[in-house]
Amino acid sequence: MSSMNLVSQGQTFRVHRESSGVYQVQSGGRLLGFVERAGDVYVALSGTRYDRAVETGQAGSLGSAAVLLDAA
Repeated sequence: MSSMNLVSQGQTFRVHRESSGVYQVQSGGRLLGFVERAGDVYVALSGTRYDRAVETGQAGSLGSAAVLLDAA
């Protein structure tokens, strides 16, 4: 699993790649949810468990999807 810091719209997120196309997103040490890549779209899934997370929106980039999770 790889991880990185991601800055989008003035906010910093910690992103961990869990599996092919699935990312765990944290901010301030708090788990915001997950982002799943589906082709050219990044689907923001809010929740602490991937298998129970709820879609909160779709975006054109990983950074924009992370911002959607922070707003949820």
